[in-house]
Amino acid sequence: MPRSSTVAKEVLAYCTSCKMDLSHIVVAMKGDKIVKAQCKTCNKEHAYKAPKGAKEPAKKKSKASKAEQTSSSIEAEWEKLMTSHKDAPVKGYTMKGKFLLGDKLKHPSFGEGIVSRLIYPNKIEVVFREDVKIMIYGGQ
Repeated sequence: MPRSSTVAKEVLAYCTSCKMDLSHIVVAMKGDKIVKAQCKTCNKEHAYKAPKGAKEPAKKKSKASKAEQTSSSIEAEWEKLMTSHKDAPVKGYTMKGKFLLGDKLKHPSFGEGIVSRLIYPNKIEVVFREDVKIMIYGGQ
């Protein structure tokens, strides 16, 4: 498979604009290394930075696809957040609901997630087991 097959795939990366680990789309590669990514939250394109606390991705050792590696890194972040907020009650998600940073919620399609960021005035970023979503909520 050509190396460029990773371009346009989703990865977890540190956004230099949003100042946090978020889902990105791979824009450019140099060999096996991601060099440019576009944030799915703010849509800004920037040099790829590995998620905080993570090292640069190692060269491909197995036949696992980049999508599987990305979903596992999102899942690892989800597990870390769910563990750190294990005592928080799970709220049912509704667009009119009120949510705070760290609230756990249950979405009918995406399952359990945790609020990782409040986006003024009425959006929240929620980390689910397999993806990070921006969702509308009732505001503060």
